[in-house]
Amino acid sequence: MRLIGLTGSIGAGKSIVSRILRILGYEVYDCDSQAKEIMERSAVIREALCNRWGTECFNGYGRLNRKFIAERAFRNSDEREWLNSLVHAEVRRDVSEWGLNRDICFVEAAILASSGLAEFCEEIWLVTAPESLRLQRAFLRGGISMEDLRRRNASQEAETDLLQGHRIMRINNSEGASLLVQIKDLINRFQ
Repeated sequence: MRLIGLTGSIGAGKSIVSRILRILGYEVYDCDSQAKEIMERSAVIREALCNRWGTECFNGYGRLNRKFIAERAFRNSDEREWLNSLVHAEVRRDVSEWGLNRDICFVEAAILASSGLAEFCEEIWLVTAPESLRLQRAFLRGGISMEDLRRRNASQEAETDLLQGHRIMRINNSEGASLLVQIKDLINRFQ
């Protein structure tokens, strides 16, 4: 299996690159959506949550009480690190099983380095765009203030710094840049 990491700061265009890859016939593991599913179904995670924070982690239907879990995790950095460590371990296991029978596949994650997934990747495709354009794109999606966007952006840029030492290929998602041409050029190197 040839696993390629796909990352970039908020508003850079990771999701657009993922969609193009899927249209071209490649499998893309979306860490954000998969982590949510894994948290719901993983007996390991569910038991650890219950043991650490109690039955309030679940609603009356046995589903995760995400609001309660977020409050516990974001109130204390040690608790957040504990939860991230727990979830990242299960996501890494899931990614390795998912990619077993594929020649080339992609894993999309905002935090490839801190999750430990970068270590599984042959190379990392870093989607980039000017900060002002990225923040504008993210702001137009709605649901988050510009102040929060700037905080997330700073956090994700720090994450990018952690990727030093890995083979990084940049994809420019500025206005006027052709994502399709860049993606095809990167893929053609493997054929």
